[in-house]
Amino acid sequence: MHGTLRLLPSLLALSLAACGGGDGPVDGGGGLDATVSMDGSVSDAGTADAGAIDAGAIDAGPVACTVGETNCGSYCATTDTDSANCGGCGFACDAGEVCVDSACACADGTVDCGGACVDLSSDAANCGRCGDTCTAGQSCTAGICACPMGGTGCADGCFDLATDDTHCGTCDTACSAVQACTTGVCACAPGLLTCGVECVDGSSDPSHCGRCDLACVPGGACVSGACACPTGTTECMSAGVVAGCTADATFQTDPSNCGACGNACPSGSTCAAGACVCPVGEVACTDTCANLATDTANCGLCGNTCAEGASCTSGVCACPTGMVECGGRCVDPLLDATNCGFCGNTCPGAATCAAGACTCPPGEAVCGGSCVDLLMDPNNCGECGRDCDVSASCTSGVCVCPPPLAGIGGTCRDLLRDPDNCGARRVRCNDDQYCVSGSCECRPGLMLTAGGACVDLMTDPNHCGTLGTTCADQCLGGVCVATGCGAGLQNCGDACVDTETDPLNCGGCGDVCNRDEVCVRGNCENFEVGAGCTMCPCPTRCTGDVNTCCTYPGTADVICVDNGRCPVP
Repeated sequence: MHGTLRLLPSLLALSLAACGGGDGPVDGGGGLDATVSMDGSVSDAGTADAGAIDAGAIDAGPVACTVGETNCGSYCATTDTDSANCGGCGFACDAGEVCVDSACACADGTVDCGGACVDLSSDAANCGRCGDTCTAGQSCTAGICACPMGGTGCADGCFDLATDDTHCGTCDTACSAVQACTTGVCACAPGLLTCGVECVDGSSDPSHCGRCDLACVPGGACVSGACACPTGTTECMSAGVVAGCTADATFQTDPSNCGACGNACPSGSTCAAGACVCPVGEVACTDTCANLATDTANCGLCGNTCAEGASCTSGVCACPTGMVECGGRCVDPLLDATNCGFCGNTCPGAATCAAGACTCPPGEAVCGGSCVDLLMDPNNCGECGRDCDVSASCTSGVCVCPPPLAGIGGTCRDLLRDPDNCGARRVRCNDDQYCVSGSCECRPGLMLTAGGACVDLMTDPNHCGTLGTTCADQCLGGVCVATGCGAGLQNCGDACVDTETDPLNCGGCGDVCNRDEVCVRGNCENFEVGAGCTMCPCPTRCTGDVNTCCTYPGTADVICVDNGRCPVP
């Protein structure tokens, strides 16, 4: 620290005095004897050499210093506070330092930064703290770097973003060499267009004629902000795009602008005297020159295209020998599977065309436009169109039903349950019977009498409850009663019946349902046995008119009923 170093001169002076034996004489180097006292004062201790005394340099005598002062030869100094003689005569503190207790120190409000006393509140090189340097143009105010009024701090200094060309609007925006910064925006001089970073004269610049995005055609000029071709030239188009300014003289020979702008000659032609000319023997057909005698795209007349594979001879399209035109191409009707024998006759699937006829692979025949195996196809079994029953298979061209079903009239019938074919073909049960295991038995709920009739012991007054029990009045629920049949039942010959469900009195007394009918809500509805089905649903059988899967009343047998409703179980 500065103060510590400033104490060394005083200590050195005291040491020299001690080495001299107290108040002994000291050679002043000029022949003058002097005495240095312990308090640091200097006095004349002897006689000067007469030969060496300069009359103008005679010592006027010792300087008298007060208590607390140090004799510094020609002056007295307070070395504990004097910044010019801090800690000893002649030892001055650095600029900005003060002397405190014989040591140099920074003045109040300043701090030591790298050996210099600085004010952190205002020093631009040490603003706020040592080493924090303000950028060019900034000043340090209250320990904060700030630009002057109207300036903005950027990485490289303070700038007025409203007017500075290198920092226009933002620190990172520099205007081009031809632009100036006005109110924070790079702009061109009055009368010029701002096109990106360029300033252009829209009244004469052919690349920006009148506006930034308008460029004049090649060869064109910009006059007063409008594109124009020079005298003797015309602006022409090519393929729908402006090609440039074309010299009027070229209209006589230019095949792209023959006679006028955009009049392109057909391919193969030339432009002569402003007119398109095809070679000898050819005519102009839309966009090409064609020989109508041989050109397959213009055979005989422009636009007449020959079929694929055909040739044009003397202006007539012709297919090769043995081929005919079908659908715009030449085909061989003897071999073409899509035009077999005649145009449009397509052979089915794997069939081929041989000698003009569709031929299926060996063992197959054409049925309904497809090749099928008549020995195995259930939809064409033995011959085209013969459908086997859904339960049957086609074996060697014959529909075969699986046991115990039998083929009857093209349908597989269940001989164990079918009342029209019970046990054998066309063995029909009576109307009061049902087929059970191939035998005709009374319908469920009916009892067979000795006379072979099927009676209902619950309602029959001649067999009420048991065979042979006769009622004087009505039979109700297998009991003779004399009080009438009751609500919901009808008296049919003293038999109390439910005409909604009774197959012997369905809808009215004596209306017996046929063997292949069940009583559903007072109507006899047809049914078929659900052959192959053991429970509902039965989609293979219950189709068409008989599409409702039910169980036969009193049994678990599946039947398919007409009219969409099932009988009461």
